[in-house]
Amino acid sequence: MSKFGGRTSEEHHRDSPKHTALKEETRNTLETLRETSTDYDWDFWLSWINDVDLVLRTQPEAVKHHMTLGMPPSLRGQLWQIGVRSRNTGDVESEYRELLKRVSPDEKLIRRDLSRTFPTHEFFKEQDGEGQEALFNVIKAYSIFDQQVGYCQGLPFIVGCLLLEMREEHAFAVLIKLMSQNGLRSQYTPNMETLHERLYQFDHILQQKIPQVHRHLETQGVRPSMYASQWFLTLFASRCPLPLTVRIFDLIMVEGTLVVLRVALALLWRSQDTLLTLDMEHLVGFLNHTIYDAYVDDPNALVQDTYQIDIPTRLLNRLAKQRTTEAAREAKAQTQEEHLRRINTDLSQHVHRLEKANRTLETENRDVTQQVIDAKMSVARLDDENQQLRHELGQVRSELEQLKSTLPALEEMTRQNAYYRQQNQDLQSQLTDVEEILVDLKLKYAESEGRYEELHRRLGATGH
Repeated sequence: MSKFGGRTSEEHHRDSPKHTALKEETRNTLETLRETSTDYDWDFWLSWINDVDLVLRTQPEAVKHHMTLGMPPSLRGQLWQIGVRSRNTGDVESEYRELLKRVSPDEKLIRRDLSRTFPTHEFFKEQDGEGQEALFNVIKAYSIFDQQVGYCQGLPFIVGCLLLEMREEHAFAVLIKLMSQNGLRSQYTPNMETLHERLYQFDHILQQKIPQVHRHLETQGVRPSMYASQWFLTLFASRCPLPLTVRIFDLIMVEGTLVVLRVALALLWRSQDTLLTLDMEHLVGFLNHTIYDAYVDDPNALVQDTYQIDIPTRLLNRLAKQRTTEAAREAKAQTQEEHLRRINTDLSQHVHRLEKANRTLETENRDVTQQVIDAKMSVARLDDENQQLRHELGQVRSELEQLKSTLPALEEMTRQNAYYRQQNQDLQSQLTDVEEILVDLKLKYAESEGRYEELHRRLGATGH
């Protein structure tokens, strides 16, 4: 942001060539308008163009008067650029063209919100039309340029208002100046510190300036964050009618973004009688949509009422310090609370682990108990079996003793049996010998029979 956002003391004394060219172009346009219109004090606006800082210092009442009447619409975009000196530092246009060549991580989100930004306005309502593309380009370029802020949903409405008055590269340059010089940027950083500060200041100043409205809103449970957040984040552009929005932007370009506090109070002051009759539900709807109706037909009255509300710088600074102190106290309390919450979480987890371990032990205890019961039953069963075995063993021993008493007779019988077995074997051997003799006799008998037959045949043959 320091590259293009800072405003050096040298800028108060010397204009850049681009800023000088802008002023010359604006003067030429003014001279042309002077010839065709008498609706504005062209000499005042010419002096504004020549040295806006000098006019602000030396003609504060004239500034209020002409701002109440409004900037000339045909010069508005150029006057805004002159007011914030958007062309007075660096080559923003070249930077812008380079940024468009890059890819933003927020492009999808930016595309999604394009159709929600001034959806009924002719310039923006056409999908992928010139207005939506210009809106996309500026927001994308800024999201890359200032990556800490990136993309915030309030920005499209601010950029949209700028694009209605100037080309996109110039809108980008004005946006940078608004964000850096006027304290707008820290509303969109992750902590939104300035937004919280503005809401805090607004709530306390409302209590001082319009106490009955503040008391009624508190009684109904309507906090500034419920309606003023979108006022400050979009500089009223999201729901405020466009003719009123551009007048608020006129004030911002001249007075800075703190003027939104006075605009907010002016809105509540003008509608206080109505606000006091509404309950919570209707209050929120009124504050977010209908509150602007009081000024729709007379935008000058909004600027006039804004200038009628005085908020001393000392008060704003005191409230800012007070907010910082309270925020630090809340942060400390929150840190302690988070510490206690972490301890509680750790203890809860420890208790959970112990309960789980206890459930496991109970399960194991039930299992062990059952095992003990089963073991006791097994022991009883084994004891019964042991008694039975002992009984059977006694019987076996008794039978064994009986057998032992008959053992000598058995031994005698065994010896006799062995003797008889040996006798039997001898007889078997003798029988075998006898059988062999018998076989031999049979063979000899057969041979005798053969010889007998042979002899008998021979005898018969001799008798013939």
